[in-house]
Amino acid sequence: MAKTKANKEKSTDILALIEAEHRQVENLLAEAEKSKGAKLVEQFNKIYIAVILHARTEELVFYPALREYEETEQYVEEAEEEHEEVSFILEEIKALKPTNPEFKEKMLELKETLEHHVQEEESEIFNAVRECMSDKELTELGQEFQETKDKLVSNVEAALAM
Repeated sequence: MAKTKANKEKSTDILALIEAEHRQVENLLAEAEKSKGAKLVEQFNKIYIAVILHARTEELVFYPALREYEETEQYVEEAEEEHEEVSFILEEIKALKPTNPEFKEKMLELKETLEHHVQEEESEIFNAVRECMSDKELTELGQEFQETKDKLVSNVEAALAM
């Protein structure tokens, strides 16, 4: 029984949750690269929801926590700017038909922008976070991250439909 509780706590560590979402988006992007037509639109819709949901949740939970520590607050502004850039690209893609040659170009731009952001976040930011936050804080933030994300789902899905 204790093992289940330990696994649950480990899975709610905010850094583990964020990393798992990064891998999910990487997989969705890889699937999109192989897709065409309706399947490509379906993949893009999944990417849109996953990325916007992830970014909004980070902005509401993770980034405010980063601002509380001198070692991590320096990363917030750039990370937020990268989120804005990704959101802009997503909106550009959403306005295109998958048959438009620009669709694939924008998808590649999205992938490259996300790869840069993820690499920076997982190496620089996560290392700094581990230096100043306790396991308990990371777990509490993970729970808050999950709860906040759950509350945002319907709004993000509605934004996709617009």
